[in-house]
Amino acid sequence: MGRMRSALRAYAMETLDPAEVLGRLDRKMQHFEPAALATVLYAVFDPALDRVHIASAGHPPPVMATAEHAGKLADIAGGLMIGVDPAARRRVTTVKVPPGALLCFYTDGLVERRQFPIDEGMTRLCQAVTAEPPDAACASVMGALVGAEPAPDDIALLIFRREPLAS
Repeated sequence: MGRMRSALRAYAMETLDPAEVLGRLDRKMQHFEPAALATVLYAVFDPALDRVHIASAGHPPPVMATAEHAGKLADIAGGLMIGVDPAARRRVTTVKVPPGALLCFYTDGLVERRQFPIDEGMTRLCQAVTAEPPDAACASVMGALVGAEPAPDDIALLIFRREPLAS
């Protein structure tokens, strides 16, 4: 994972196109580490922070919440995992981020549990994500999905909130 992360960072310096970054990463991994498989969600925000361009390599989509709507899976184009097909065409989805919206990016360790289907974990995540300050949103999500028990898998959680418009 460390080598993959370093390569991704290098490719990110060469282009702002998330699909191109994932394509280069996939070709590198297939050539130098052909047995490696990984999911990746790569996002690039516009400077105004009102849009985000997302490419997925087999990774679950982010969850978005606004003041008007509870958490909902972002409708993004899917894609094959890194390591499956170096010629896979990567697609980018542009998601509008309205003022006050919150985006929740996460690893599958947050939503996958042996005792229930992943769809149930995704539903629980959507119910837990609300458009609140990021620190409160992180606490809400971790409390609802992990609680006080040790997590059975690694978890990464990244919350982005675009500031609401001033009154």
